[in-house]
Amino acid sequence: MMSGTDPFPEFSPSLTEITSPRIRGLLTYWQKKCAGRAMPAREDIDPSEIRDLLPNIVMVDIEQPFRVRYRLVGTRVADFNRIDFTGRYLDELRWDGQGRYSRAYRYACEHGVPIYGIDTWPLAHDHAGRSEIGIMPLSPDGKNVDRCLAIEDFLFPEHQLLRREYLDTKNDR
Repeated sequence: MMSGTDPFPEFSPSLTEITSPRIRGLLTYWQKKCAGRAMPAREDIDPSEIRDLLPNIVMVDIEQPFRVRYRLVGTRVADFNRIDFTGRYLDELRWDGQGRYSRAYRYACEHGVPIYGIDTWPLAHDHAGRSEIGIMPLSPDGKNVDRCLAIEDFLFPEHQLLRREYLDTKNDR
């Protein structure tokens, strides 16, 4: 499903192209919380057990008819996107214009499996930004997904983000 030439390839249930230790760590945690079930429930997730991942965590509600609402957005995700979109719907936000994230959440919900994606974009000085995403379904009964636990890991030189913030602040004067 993913292609190296597409900056926004489709999500995939394969971890093949995922390099993020944070995503792999959350997947290991999610699998442990399954405890023999198809998926863990929201109540199985203890934030104190994944404290180091919390800045990168996103928790969404899955509403019916199908709609994704952001229940919680980690500080690193909000900082990177320059907006805390807690309480907002995915279809209201600019980054799902092609429906790519909606399709990913729908796939995770319909199949009850984690799914992964990659975003890349150009940064200053020929650097490339890379974000890896993991979406893991949660279910109170092991069948019907009512929430997803997601993680976004931004993999690019930290100074690029800091430089961007500095330039924005400087330009606002």
